[in-house]
Parts: sequence; structure tokens; C-alpha cells
Amino acid sequence: MIAVTLGRDLPDRPSVFRLADSYVRALTSSGAIPVAIMPGTDDAATRYVMERVDGLLLPGGVDPHPRYFGEDVHPETVIDEDLDALEMSAIAGAADLGMPVLGVCRGCQILNVALGGSLVQHLEPGGPVNHRQDLPLDSEVHELRIDGDSRLARLSDARLLRVNSLHHQVIATPAEELRVVGTSEDDLVEAVEAADPDRWIVGVQYHPEELIEQRAHRALFDDFVASCARFAATKGTQ
Repeated sequence: MIAVTLGRDLPDRPSVFRLADSYVRALTSSGAIPVAIMPGTDDAATRYVMERVDGLLLPGGVDPHPRYFGEDVHPETVIDEDLDALEMSAIAGAADLGMPVLGVCRGCQILNVALGGSLVQHLEPGGPVNHRQDLPLDSEVHELRIDGDSRLARLSDARLLRVNSLHHQVIATPAEELRVVGTSEDDLVEAVEAADPDRWIVGVQYHPEELIEQRAHRALFDDFVASCARFAATKGTQ
């Protein structure tokens, strides 16, 4: 069972929770059972859920509040403070329990922020790479350059992939517990992993859940779910 956080559908429908079904398909096709947790869940309830699941998926969404890394709100920043509170609590619980964590897009960013890193709040348009693509998300628009000694390189059996992109924020300073393992051709952080090789923590700035027909991206979800299954097995022996 893998906890998945739900954010509000901002700015258009703030009373509606949202989650792209591609996350559900990616998890279930790898053998997982997604368990949704919603904003408004307090810390005690979040901890209760985290103690009963085997992994945490942090999906895409709006922007983390910059107060967590000591900045004022940029005019282009869109914030869901209840989601921030939920995910900060869920990440703390996952860290305490040692469970696997996968962060996608915003999920990569809030993971970095929760562990002590910072973000670039807004990428101005017109750079060498369009990080907010106009094409459908199953289209690949820029390079992912992967470190050869990373989990992503082992899973994809590649040092260079083409990926999609739909973000206007990016990691500025990585948290001490994370290391950068993937960058775009304009040298922005596109992937991080746990600095401790024994921990399964991966954050990606792109959207692999939209590319699971490709082996390299399917392998990321398969490995995540397999790691969650191993974690579940160890809980019975603790």
C-alpha cells in the first residue's frame, strides 16, 4: 500500500481535490494499492496512515510555500498551504520510518524543501529549454543527463534520456540528505536521490507516470513498488 497525497484543484476549483489518473495507473500496473490522504488531515492522523502503508508518492501540483526556505512569495507562485502541511508531515513520517519515497515534479520540490533544501521560485520563459511544454505530456521535449552511479542510471540502463516537462520551479540548493543525479541540457536539476545508498528516495522534476510505455520510466515505478514491498516485509520482523 502506497500513500498518495491529494492537492486542491487550484486556482479554478479550490473545493475539489485532484490527482491525475496516470499516477494510479503507474502504481497499480506495478502491483501497488494507492491510498489517498487529503489536506486537512492532522499530524496525528497522517502519522496513523503512514504507519500502515509501505511507501509514499508525492505527485505534481502547485508550489510549496517559500517561507520554508526563507523567501517571500513570488508573484507567479501558487500555494496550497494545507497540502504543504500534509506533505511536510507525511515526509517526516516516511523519514522516521525509513520507507521508500518517490516525488514527482512538485513532489520532488516539496521533498527537497522538507529535508532542508531550497527552490528557484520561477523560471522565466524564453530560455534554451521550454520547461512548461505546450505538447501533450506523453511527448518528450528535453534531455535528462543522468549520473552513471545513480539508481536512475541502473534502472534505465542509460546516461541520457528524453523526458517531458511541466514546471516553473526547480531545486536551487539540494537538501543535505539528497544528491543531484540528473540535469537538463540547461543545467537545471531534474532528478535527486537519497545520499544514503541504502535508502530508496527519488525525486524527479519530469513526469514519468505519463511515459510508462517506455521501459526506462516503467522501471522506476516497478523498482519503487518492489522497494515498498521489501519495506512491508521488514515491518513484520521489527
